[in-house]
Parts: sequence; structure tokens; C-alpha cells
Amino acid sequence: MKTIKERIITVGHFTWSRAMLLQIMLQDSGIDCFLVSKETVLPRGYVDLRVRENDVQESLKIINQSLQNTGLAKEQAINKMQSVRRILVPVDFSGISFDACRFAVSLAAKYKAEVKLLHIFYNPAIDVSPYADHYSYQIKLVESLREIEKSARENMLKLQHKLKTWCINEDLALVRVTAKLLNGFSTDEILEYSKTYRPALIVMGTRGLTLNNYKAFGRVTNTIIENSEVPVLALPAGTIKSIEEIKSLMYATDFDPSDYSVLNRLIQMLAPFNIKIHCVHISFVEKKPWDSVKLDELKEHLSTEYEGVDICFNNLVSDNIVTGIETYIRDNNIDALAVTTHKRSLLEKIFIPSVSHKIYSETGKPLLVFNAVK
Repeated sequence: MKTIKERIITVGHFTWSRAMLLQIMLQDSGIDCFLVSKETVLPRGYVDLRVRENDVQESLKIINQSLQNTGLAKEQAINKMQSVRRILVPVDFSGISFDACRFAVSLAAKYKAEVKLLHIFYNPAIDVSPYADHYSYQIKLVESLREIEKSARENMLKLQHKLKTWCINEDLALVRVTAKLLNGFSTDEILEYSKTYRPALIVMGTRGLTLNNYKAFGRVTNTIIENSEVPVLALPAGTIKSIEEIKSLMYATDFDPSDYSVLNRLIQMLAPFNIKIHCVHISFVEKKPWDSVKLDELKEHLSTEYEGVDICFNNLVSDNIVTGIETYIRDNNIDALAVTTHKRSLLEKIFIPSVSHKIYSETGKPLLVFNAVK
């Protein structure tokens, strides 16, 4: 059987600032790319710029053109470069969302990033019946809207004050934290705002004020995970408070071609931290001959490209994928889990259970979710 391999190719060796500019230009052209450095902290010297093999020709063309770009083109790229230094945190003022705020700040301190707190307050005018046009009703509606917005602003100020106090106590006062209020449906507004704000990561609690099961994911979190164009880190209640608490992370692979790109992004995301990565495949019932070949291929690629990165590879057998993952998490003291999701059709959502959904609903661990690159 033919093995899958999405090769990652180095297209140049640049200074950190130049590489960041080129990365923005390539991403604007729809090319997924990565910055790779041998340094264990955020790089400031020279770094490799890498792309998928299929994108090499187009990437080189853009890179060559960029060498002649000055003035406005460079200024626009610099402005967009700020997007990789942004973390978006949707909040509903619950205890879990405050935990997400603290975690985001601990991340931002390492990345020198900005944290944006986003709250969506519900607008009852959305559900107004076309027949509800009586004057007295309209007056009550306006008053209701004012009260809802006033309450949201007051709660956001309280949250900001509480978070600022925590930051001072944790010596993180230099992290920039700003806030945004919008009205509408939570999932729609979060997804739409993330397109304009362009964060590198969305951090949110698994459930909010309607907490019932600490393991299960709420409707809003689940919808954001399935539809977000940027990685989403979902934090269950009572798990971890800061990035320093994560010592080991498991990436569950099914040998999809997108794994090569996602693992490149994951390794770069974890570069500033001393986190061991476990790349694990769970074979259903029995090991298939090609599974070992695919895992060896993935291991060879990552070991060659990221020499010195603490990453191990395992191929296990289980009669239940989710149970196999839970067992590995327990036996290896895994602190967080990373997976890649794929968009499914309506019929697939109805008739085919999502393994990814089961995984992050049952493990009760922080989950980092990447959507597969098209």
C-alpha cells in the first residue's frame, strides 16, 4: 500500500524579522508555512522558512517578488504580522472562562502577545416576531437592551480588574489585555470576529455558566472548534491554570496527509516551552502492516527536520479508539491532547459519530484542535 507523505521543504534561511514578513505574504496567498529554529526559546537570529512540497514553486515566486517590495507593501505586511501575536479569549464571566483568561495570559507572556477578551451579549431583538410591533413592546425592548448591555459592560470591567490583580500578583502585569463587547449569537459573532482580529490561537473553557458535566463540551465551544479557521485550545474546569503545568502533550494521528503540516505548526507553537510531544496512533483491533510504515515515515521526517525536539512515537492496539487514547493518557501522565479535525457533510454528522468529538468529550484534558488545511 502506498504511504502518505506531505513533504515539508525549506525555501530559504532568513533573519527572524524578514522570515515573519515572508510568512505573512505567503499566508495571504493561501500557502501554509512554518518558521523553524534550532533555538529553544523564541528565535531572534536566523530561521528556516518551510512550506509544503506542492507550494514550493509558488512560494519561491512570492519570495523573489518580495525582495523588491518596499514602502506600502512592507508596511501592510508588518501590520499583519501582529496577528501572530494575538490570543482571543471568549468569556461569559464564569469561573471556567476566568481560568481560560489566566491561561491565555501565561501564554501571552511567553509569546509577547496581546490577549483580547471577547464577550457576546444576547440581543433579544434578534428573536422579535414580525407581529410584535406594539409601541409599548418596543419601549420595553429598548429598555431591556440597555440593561443587558449595561450588565455586560459592568461584568467585563469586573473581570478585567480581577484579571489585572492576578497578573500583578503573578508578575505578569506587562501583558497587554484588552476587551471587546458585541451583541448577537455567541458562535456567529466569535467566528466572525476571529476573522477580522486574526488571532494565532483561541483559548476558551469547555463549558460556561450552564455547566453540567465537566468533561463534556458545551454547544458554543463545540461549534467554535468545528468551524474556527485558527487553532482552538479548550480548557475543562479544574485542570490547569497556566502553560507551565503542561509537561507532556499527546498528538493523536490517523496518518492523514495534513498531519505533517499540523505537527510542524504544533512543534513551533510549543518551541518556547519544555513540553514532550507523544505522537500516537491507535490501531483498531489489530496493527495493520502499513501503520508501522506510516509511523516510521512520520518519525523519520520529524526527527530529521526537528533535531533535538523531545518527541516520541507509538502505535498501539485497542478495540475502542477513545478507550485506547484514555489508557495512553493515564499510563503516560499526559497533561494535554492535540487533534486535527476535518469538516464533515450534514449526512456524515447525522450518521457517523465524530471520533474527535468523543475524544475531547471523554478525556477531560485540555484539548488543542487544528482544522485540517484544505
